[in-house]
Amino acid sequence: MKRGIHLSPRCFFCEEKAETVTHLFIHCRITLQLWEMFLSKKDLNWVMPRKIDQTLKIWSSYANLSDHKDRWKIIPACIWWAAWTERNLRCHQNKSNNIQKMKMKCVVLFHFWCKQEYREDLESSMDVLGLL
Repeated sequence: MKRGIHLSPRCFFCEEKAETVTHLFIHCRITLQLWEMFLSKKDLNWVMPRKIDQTLKIWSSYANLSDHKDRWKIIPACIWWAAWTERNLRCHQNKSNNIQKMKMKCVVLFHFWCKQEYREDLESSMDVLGLL
């Protein structure tokens, strides 16, 4: 119990494992689908590292394979923000989105952040994904 709220020790996504930061953001089978969505744009095979800091280090090295390194480096933050907001929706409001809606929210967030950061006239989220 934390702050008067009873929290389940299980992950709010898969309900299979204990919810830890590492599990939620890099090892949960639901969050992995968000990672795979971006990795598939580069045809990369990826074995998820054990820790978040290792994930960021390896992810940054993959940025060198992209013509848009700065955009590539934004992706983990988009995935983690999308996962965190969905987790809180499930935890605190007893609502949930399916994986397709989670993916769409993640892509739209990525589009928004790229548009804000690079001040480009990007017409659609698919345009941004094409620039990876």
